[in-house]
Amino acid sequence: MGFLEYAWALFFDKDWLKNKILISPEATFPRFYKKADHFVYVLPEPKEIKDEEEKLSFLGYIFPADVMGQRQLASLFRASVFYLSALSLIENFDDYRDWMKGKNKRLATFISFVIEGVKAITYISLNYPDKLLDLALANTLAIRRLRKIDGYINPATKIMTGLMFKSHTGLNPIKSSPEKEAIDELDDLIQTFRGKYIEALLEETTDVKAEKLNVASKIYDKIEESGVITETPFLPHTPEIGLCSIFHSSLAVNFDVMADQNFTQCLKFLGATPQAFMGTDQTWRKVAENEALQVVDDWKRQKEKDCKVLLKYQNLLSFTRFKGVHVPDLDYTEFLRIKSRCKSEAHRLIESLLAARDMLDEDSRKLYGILDLQDVIQVVAARSNRTDVFLLDENISKSYSWVIMLDASESMKAISDFAMEIFVILAEVANELLLDPTSWALYAFNDRFFVIKDMKERYNMRVKSRIGGVKFSGLSYIPDALTLAGEVMKTRNDELRLITIISDGWPYGYQNITTALTETVNTLKSREIVSVGIGAKSTRMGIYFPSSCSIFTLRDLTKQFSSIFLEESQIAAET
Repeated sequence: MGFLEYAWALFFDKDWLKNKILISPEATFPRFYKKADHFVYVLPEPKEIKDEEEKLSFLGYIFPADVMGQRQLASLFRASVFYLSALSLIENFDDYRDWMKGKNKRLATFISFVIEGVKAITYISLNYPDKLLDLALANTLAIRRLRKIDGYINPATKIMTGLMFKSHTGLNPIKSSPEKEAIDELDDLIQTFRGKYIEALLEETTDVKAEKLNVASKIYDKIEESGVITETPFLPHTPEIGLCSIFHSSLAVNFDVMADQNFTQCLKFLGATPQAFMGTDQTWRKVAENEALQVVDDWKRQKEKDCKVLLKYQNLLSFTRFKGVHVPDLDYTEFLRIKSRCKSEAHRLIESLLAARDMLDEDSRKLYGILDLQDVIQVVAARSNRTDVFLLDENISKSYSWVIMLDASESMKAISDFAMEIFVILAEVANELLLDPTSWALYAFNDRFFVIKDMKERYNMRVKSRIGGVKFSGLSYIPDALTLAGEVMKTRNDELRLITIISDGWPYGYQNITTALTETVNTLKSREIVSVGIGAKSTRMGIYFPSSCSIFTLRDLTKQFSSIFLEESQIAAET
């Protein structure tokens, strides 16, 4: 279980189509945004720091790679997930849409996230009090990382920083006047609203829009009159909402955060009882340590596996013009959304190909040969019409290997949804048809090559997440993709070695690329590797591939591809 699987396990709302969780190595802080029909949460991926001693980095915090360091990193990760998860359940950012018109965008955004953040931590404290330890740890780390804001010249930044900390931790880091008094005044408004929100939750109603906007307006007026708005502060474990310079770029966490003097205050403010975590019963600590060690260890091992896989394909790039080889980002929700659109057609094609395979695997020797006397006696006694009463030396079953490739170039972007549906259907078919997971692979390409499922990998959540992470851009190196797939296939000895490529049939990227494509198809044929072109809303694949089909609807795929698969299987069996 890596960090993506861990985030899903922790998330409050298990609706995977409504909530899209992404783990990004490029992100520094969490991000949260809303699309038409789902939420998107981006969590930074922890990083390994190779130094004299191994260290781990997350959200700008640097942890030693020992047991305590891993436990505290996992706790910080959980705090971020819990906060985002609660935010998705209680947020009403649409309530601010009209209110924000004509206002300073930075300040209005800051206020909306402060108020919705207060709702989120209130929701957690009432419904998941056992999660407050992680939030308190994250808040304590934020306090330790904060710069000396009293030295800042801009009073608006001071007030915004102080209000954010006071509303989340109960502590006001600003000591200078008159900003301290302004922060206390605004926090009184926040706490009054919080009390009304608690009443609303207990009464099972969340209609606090009027009170919320009234508080937002008062906060806005007070901060706006204090000075120029130059940034939008946020806590490192909460969503990034804009420019924020109030924290040091990093903080070495080589200490026990729970021993920090501010930790108990943060825990009390959130509504937890410190004695529950500070007593002699430290079972929770052992559980947390074991959980953290498992997640971090699984994450490291998966990264090592990915590196080995990429190295394997990196060595094959010399046969091609590809600019590099990569593993797509992980997006399991997008895979599920694609699959939900095409699952009925996938089942239809699976049934069709399973029937075709069974027919091909029928052994004619069932009708003649040396009699199996025990079977004969049973047939005669039962007066049955069975004729399969002959001894067979072995069970005969055809062997297959299959590579499925997707053209993910810029020219495919206009039909990307349709192309992804075809890709997912064929992946689901391969998983059902070829019981040996090491006999098939999934790739995507443009002017780079993307490994989605290596032959040695299983078709699991991680592979499916890679499918969802495919992005369309770049040039279309179709002949190079076929060449690389051919290199993968040439070591296999199956009766049918099949490469299926989904594209619009427009190779592009270097001189004489169409000639190279024709030559590559012929080379594969001479090696007895079958290449099948699937034209996604295009008839051009027939120009280059002797075996091809043009797919304009998913039903076309079921009709045409099943015929091609059966035909190629019969040819392979006869040769």
